[in-house]
Amino acid sequence: MHYFNRKLFLAIATVLGAIAIGSGIGIAGNFAVSPPRLELQIESSGKNESIRLINSDSEPLEIQTSTYNWVQDENNQVQIVDSTEQSLDRWLLINPLRFTIPPGKVQTIRIAVRPRVKPEEGEHRAMIFFEEVASAKNKSSAAVVVGRLGVAVYGYAGNIKRIGVLNSVQVEDKGNLVTAIFDISSQGNAHVRMAGEYAIWSSDKYPGAAATKPIPNVGAKDVKLPDGVWEASGLPTLPILPNNRRKLSQNTSTKLPPGKYVLDINGDLSGTPIDEGIPFTIAPSAK
Repeated sequence: MHYFNRKLFLAIATVLGAIAIGSGIGIAGNFAVSPPRLELQIESSGKNESIRLINSDSEPLEIQTSTYNWVQDENNQVQIVDSTEQSLDRWLLINPLRFTIPPGKVQTIRIAVRPRVKPEEGEHRAMIFFEEVASAKNKSSAAVVVGRLGVAVYGYAGNIKRIGVLNSVQVEDKGNLVTAIFDISSQGNAHVRMAGEYAIWSSDKYPGAAATKPIPNVGAKDVKLPDGVWEASGLPTLPILPNNRRKLSQNTSTKLPPGKYVLDINGDLSGTPIDEGIPFTIAPSAK
């Protein structure tokens, strides 16, 4: 059982750190971590995984680790919950637990799984927190700022079933900007997540969902967009945990003049293709 101040934890995680349940490299304070999340097979006994921490500071960095069980709340934020017999945090072996990284150097952390009970079929989760230990110099300061970063670990046992359902996609007019809202259900025994991209087309130049293709280098500054496309970027990649239904929002950044448009989606939901075109209208501003 872990005992901690939930309000203090949430403040630290929000202001000083990050929780890496998406993709990319997790960065917090003076260090970065790769990979940002870990997925492993619980049955693969004896196989070690690894996480690398990079010290980007000019001073040595002391790091301590801790593990917790977690879920997501209604706003898709990580919520720390009590450990159970079937939560992965009880089964992780982490080495080392506390260490110092010289300036500009890398520390490799070994991760192994040793279940204490027979794992139930499906997904088991843990969150490994890496927290910077305040130095003696920082401790003497009036304001102590340290980094804390959580890496999500997913462990799988037995027959894994990822069943994702895209219930609907709504486009909301935010005054020349739009927000796409994806209503997703996860009905299997492991989380699902979207991958792929969206593009906003002028309605009169839209060739239809079946005719559009992924845009090379989407998201890059110098990407060349097809004629008629106002904006293109990646889909939200937050996970939807098993037996949950959540809404993910994607805010666009291009101001659109009044008119008719189509939000085109080329992607998938954990293996289920998403190939849709959702028409929407930007209304004239009220005077």
